[in-house]
Amino acid sequence: MTFVTPEDAQEGVIVDIAGVQTLIREAGSGGTPLVLLHGVLSDGTSWSEVAGPLSMDRRLIIPDLPLHGRSRTPPDFQPGPEGMLTWVEALLDELGIEEADLCGLSMGGAVATHFAISRPDRLRRLVLVDAANIVYMDEGYRQFIAEMRENLEAATGGEGTTSRDRWSDDMGFEGAKTAAGNLSTDPIVMSVLEYLEVRGIRLDQAAQGLDLLEPLEAEELLGISAPTLAIWGADDPFFSSEDAVKKLREGIPGCHIEVLEGVGHNPVAERVEVFISLVRDFLD
Repeated sequence: MTFVTPEDAQEGVIVDIAGVQTLIREAGSGGTPLVLLHGVLSDGTSWSEVAGPLSMDRRLIIPDLPLHGRSRTPPDFQPGPEGMLTWVEALLDELGIEEADLCGLSMGGAVATHFAISRPDRLRRLVLVDAANIVYMDEGYRQFIAEMRENLEAATGGEGTTSRDRWSDDMGFEGAKTAAGNLSTDPIVMSVLEYLEVRGIRLDQAAQGLDLLEPLEAEELLGISAPTLAIWGADDPFFSSEDAVKKLREGIPGCHIEVLEGVGHNPVAERVEVFISLVRDFLD
């Protein structure tokens, strides 16, 4: 495998993981392996600025998640919680890893949370960064997601891939328009629609992927036994830091929580040095 640097961020190898031709970048050696799971509309290169320091004394695994980056996902892959659990476990098996540390940002944090609950024997420590399934989204975008889910489920069996015409004309998105004021000018909404269109993602896969955004109940979070660090941007526009802190304290007793002032949804990019320091101290 190849060492990851900002200048060489596109390197990696393709490995069949649970039927997904998965791009995997690897760096460092020794210690408990750390798997970094990126957020939606992104890929493994989003970790490039932190990969070097985090791999100084441990093996680092950076995959492109299914339906993202340079990974190639078959049309029958189900990217809901169960499908992603299977994929993460298959990733560890393929790489000969019995126990790992997981760090997930946003959607990647949601995947990591489900894995921590369902596969506690494979996890040593957990790092959640503005994870997407702890609390509900901001009301406007929550309405957008609800409208998207309703329209996806109403689509004819999820057949066919997405197109902007189908999304905007046949399927509506009044919720998105309410949230944004104007669908065509909202950058988040348009990024989602354009990403689905460009990658030709099936409607049923998009619908299953939305299941990862469903907040877990506090009782479900109690199933996390691994020591956990939660890093949250105080100004996250999607997932309220105040609500997240309350939920994490209720659901994961002993969870170490760091709320970073002046930071939005991506502490990895917005506070590089702080993020590296927090993660290294926690894992060590």
